[in-house]
Amino acid sequence: MKYFALLLGYLCYAQIAKSQYNLVPNYSFEDNVVCPTTANGGPLPSPWKLAQDLPNTNLNANTCSTDPGYSVPNNNVGFQYPKSGQGYSTTDFYISFFFNGRGYLQVPLKASLLFGKKYYGEFWASLGNNSRYAVNNIAMLLTDTAVRVNSVDYPMSIGLIPANPQVYNYSNPVIRDTLNWVKISGVFTAQGGESFVTIGNFKDDDHTEIEQIHSLPGSSRKAGYYIDDVKLIPLDSMQLNADAGRDTSIYVGDSAFVGSYINGISNINWLNSTGNIIATGKPFLYVKPTTNTFYIVEQTVNGFYSRDTVNVFVNTIVPLNFVTFTLTPSPLERVGVRFSTANEINVLHFNIQQSSNGIEFTTVGKVIANNSNFNEYQYTHQPTNNQKQEPLFYRLEAVDKDGKITYSKTLQITLNHKPQTLKLYPNPAKENITILYPKIKQVIITDITGKIVKNISVLNSNSTFINITSLLKGIYLVKVIGLSNSETIKLRVE
Repeated sequence: MKYFALLLGYLCYAQIAKSQYNLVPNYSFEDNVVCPTTANGGPLPSPWKLAQDLPNTNLNANTCSTDPGYSVPNNNVGFQYPKSGQGYSTTDFYISFFFNGRGYLQVPLKASLLFGKKYYGEFWASLGNNSRYAVNNIAMLLTDTAVRVNSVDYPMSIGLIPANPQVYNYSNPVIRDTLNWVKISGVFTAQGGESFVTIGNFKDDDHTEIEQIHSLPGSSRKAGYYIDDVKLIPLDSMQLNADAGRDTSIYVGDSAFVGSYINGISNINWLNSTGNIIATGKPFLYVKPTTNTFYIVEQTVNGFYSRDTVNVFVNTIVPLNFVTFTLTPSPLERVGVRFSTANEINVLHFNIQQSSNGIEFTTVGKVIANNSNFNEYQYTHQPTNNQKQEPLFYRLEAVDKDGKITYSKTLQITLNHKPQTLKLYPNPAKENITILYPKIKQVIITDITGKIVKNISVLNSNSTFINITSLLKGIYLVKVIGLSNSETIKLRVE
């Protein structure tokens, strides 16, 4: 039996609707997008802005752009797909040729924060491939007014906003991953009135770990990061969703998948039936119990938590095993089906199933089960005449007395294979093809809809050369008609 417990209910703020539990507008840089190009400088989607005077510290990229500097996934910062949606922004958390050189992203919140209330902040970062450096101190700052650094306010630095951010990873690692997105998150108590989010590096060079990744020619002398999916959520409106998955049954010795691919906010623990923690931080597990048992997943954030339980039932009876399964051509163009089994218990019969495409099967015969430890069976099937030159697919369906179904692997056979004399090369092709066939009279090329795209007459030649530059990329059928026969071959145009 599954259960779900939420110890603390939802505490809703008067000015914050449930649909607005993420207080960051345009959190994934998808709305109000002006398609970025070199001509417009890749403007930030509204209401996002820069928080510093330094030029060229930000780049906005979106799939709508055909400009190689601002496109997705390739752009001036490197190569990366969005964490979600169609776009992201970038900024430089360190610039080597400026003293304390920094870039920042800033956005006004949908509502001001309330005094004494707890909030969960989260955003995702990934280092650009073209960055020469990687750094730590990547964080989120909450302020009551829009902060902006300039040379007048901070004459001893260029770009730095010195502050103590509320949201950062407590281990504060150097983020050097260019392949995956890294989550920066944390929980804090609001002072009240905070209305702006600023993302960046708020520590000076002397208090920042700066790691050189490479010194390749053309690499940027910066630590440029992709930023996506920025969230700020009131904790008492947060909907936790621990999910242990559905109850499942396995045979002894097999593994079971429990949990689900949820995006957990934080602190996921797995407990076994004795209450011991067996895993942390994972939304799913592969388990291998030897007896019936249950597992508990628990998700917690600052005292809010949910739990869910899943049962794994272990069948100690060894399952039916198809030891052998073969197809052989028999006299009169029939198919000989032979198979053997082990661990045959409580089996009613075996259905012999046939298909012309390997997907949709029809039962064409039945063999009664012997239900002993090792068994051998055979069956002969007579295909229809129109099937004898086509590939045929066969499988076995074991039907238990309790209705359980077990399938064998699928095998393929052709009874009357006619060797093909038609040759076409190259295949795949881009510009030209050469066809070899006895006494060619005509070549007809059709697309996958059956539309004729080329119809060429040939004067009984054993070869012909055809230009295909007018054909679009895709799959075509090439039918070659000879003096007495014709054959068709598939052609891929690239």
